[in-house]
Amino acid sequence: MENSIRKLPELLAPAGSRKAFLGALAAGADAVYLGGEKFGARAYAENFTQEDIIRSIREAHLYGRKVYLTLNVLTKENELKETVDFAVSLYRAGLDGVIVQDLGVLDTLHRVCPGLDLHASTQMSVAGPEGVRFLKQHGVKRVVPARELSLEEIRTIKREEPVDVECFIHGAMCYSYSGRCLLSSFLGGRSGNRGRCAGTCRLPYRIIDSDGRNVNLKKGKEMPYPLSMRDMCVLEILPDLIDAGIDSFKIEGRMKSPHYAAGVTALYRKYIDYYVEWDKAGRKKPWKVSAEDMQRLRSLYIRSALSTGYYYKRNGKDLLTIDKPGYAGTDDRLLEEIEEKYLKSLPGIGITGKAVLVPGQPAQMSVTAEDPRGNGERISAQVTGDLVQEAQKRPMEEAEIAKRLRKTGDSLFTFKNLQVEAGGAIFMPVASLNALRRDALAALEDAILQAVKPVEEEAGGNDSDTYNTDKTNINTHSVNEFDMEPALWAQVMTVPQLRAAQRCGICHIIVEETPEIMKALTEEERKSVYLALPPVCRSMSRSGVKKRIGEGYKGLLIRNLEELVLVEESGYTGRILADGSLYQWNTAARELLLSHCDLVNQGWELSAKDMQPLVQGAAGRQMLTVYGRIPMMITAGCVRKTAGACSHAEQDFYELEDRKGMRFPVRCFCAHCSNVIYNSLPLSLHKFVKKKDPAVMETGNWIVSFTTESVAETETILAWYRGADAANDPAQIFRDFTTGHFRKSAL
Repeated sequence: MENSIRKLPELLAPAGSRKAFLGALAAGADAVYLGGEKFGARAYAENFTQEDIIRSIREAHLYGRKVYLTLNVLTKENELKETVDFAVSLYRAGLDGVIVQDLGVLDTLHRVCPGLDLHASTQMSVAGPEGVRFLKQHGVKRVVPARELSLEEIRTIKREEPVDVECFIHGAMCYSYSGRCLLSSFLGGRSGNRGRCAGTCRLPYRIIDSDGRNVNLKKGKEMPYPLSMRDMCVLEILPDLIDAGIDSFKIEGRMKSPHYAAGVTALYRKYIDYYVEWDKAGRKKPWKVSAEDMQRLRSLYIRSALSTGYYYKRNGKDLLTIDKPGYAGTDDRLLEEIEEKYLKSLPGIGITGKAVLVPGQPAQMSVTAEDPRGNGERISAQVTGDLVQEAQKRPMEEAEIAKRLRKTGDSLFTFKNLQVEAGGAIFMPVASLNALRRDALAALEDAILQAVKPVEEEAGGNDSDTYNTDKTNINTHSVNEFDMEPALWAQVMTVPQLRAAQRCGICHIIVEETPEIMKALTEEERKSVYLALPPVCRSMSRSGVKKRIGEGYKGLLIRNLEELVLVEESGYTGRILADGSLYQWNTAARELLLSHCDLVNQGWELSAKDMQPLVQGAAGRQMLTVYGRIPMMITAGCVRKTAGACSHAEQDFYELEDRKGMRFPVRCFCAHCSNVIYNSLPLSLHKFVKKKDPAVMETGNWIVSFTTESVAETETILAWYRGADAANDPAQIFRDFTTGHFRKSAL
């Protein structure tokens, strides 16, 4: 490989505060990502006011760097306009890009602000080129794929669906696919989809096998933290990531200190620059990271055990901090060194200048700087000041004038060279000289900013009509079937549950893709049931999903963007249902999904109040889970493999037991190498059904979902929700349950 044709990746650093932002710039970041006081997935970081962000954008651009705004949370209907207005105002100030999770925010920004670069957050869990293709069609210029992808899968995305790809290289890792974790939300009310994750995966859990035994990693030694991921550090495989063509290297850590932001950025800057020298020299020596630098990294708020993430490893205990999830210690001397080197001030931008002062004429000053984009060009500005006076007593000397003009004060500029031409015996008040310098530096700053990124004046956002969703493209086939009374749907995971639902006369049955169900279904039965496609669709799943699409099911339940594209591109004519994992928290997201799907599940984190706008105007198109264990996590990590019991064949449920004795069923979808961790208690909205709560009754379609339930439980629960057993006291049927977020949405 010739480095001359390989574009080096952007080094993207986190900033949870102004000090961290300045430290990241000083340490060599090419770009910085930060969040405002709202709408970002780090609600507990210090974050930035709007004025802070505008100031930071100007500073970054003077150095030829970029600033990206995090809007990577799910957005409720009453928050959408404020969110978009915020992004538009910063776009007009020169913002370089916005990182987005919510499909409604994405679609609205694409319409009202078409010039703004949109980046798909890792919270979207993009896992393949099909998902990228969907997002590109909706304006996305850069994708941050799921952290679980291998390096080969990233290469495949770059090859099959060219797009800017941004990948994490350092910092904390989540056990669940980002955006697919509800554990913190349901256990503590703090949602990771709202930037308030409580880190519940860092708590202790016991792994319980299908026989109820506590499974040990080694005899006599438990695994207290089977969900706690090691922190990522890729310095040792950095050349592989550069060679793969990744466009941006992202350091995790907006919640971490300025010392972390600056110190980690400086080390990755060092090794990216070293890569250039190493490559030019023909790679004659093995790639090597010094032990001293690794120790420096370990002293910067990072966990004691590190890994290179999923780039070369799909799962396993080597990715986990099974014994100790806490951070390693810090080095006070290192922190002092970082403080002094990077956090005191930004390095000055070297400029040259010339001042011409002739008695009786206005003072003139020109200043010049190198173009911060590194193209070898220079940018200049010239200003005219006050009238130069003829000296009545002691004339001012050129050295004295130069000394005063060199005082750049709080400016980021510093003179490398300044010439003064004084035409005779002159005098100028100090205030006039200061004004001349200030005006010259201000003019140069404006010239640089305009050259680097012209401020956009044309953007939507002030007219409320721009937020109206376009309803003309909604998929309307087969809608009438769902326009009457709420239809009852059964979602089943076992053959006995399937047969029980059939005996109960349920017309709409969704079957999970398990080996036993696939074997039991007849060709005729496929025509009458809906198939739930896998929770994630990665490279190993693509051919299997394509096969299932063509097997003649009445409908398909899709759970990710990859499946949506595969289904649409196949020409499939059955009904398409969007699961709750394709979030619709606002009507813009709803309309986008309904333009591709027949029905959309309202998800599991919204309250009844939040659901009301979604139901209105979409009669019969919404689905609501009224009973069932909610999927808390979708993971590439496998608890059975961690326990040393992987058999590559789906078996009965394992369980995770928390410190309070609550047990969470875990299903291994071995055909797709993923786990689903379900809630310890089933959700049940029977109380609201009995009261005929409008939010429940107006939905149109109720899903009753079964995981671990027996045949008797399945029949009893279905009978009650059908109304066939209305006389039966629900308290005798639903004893241990949760109402989830129906009363109060996730924070």
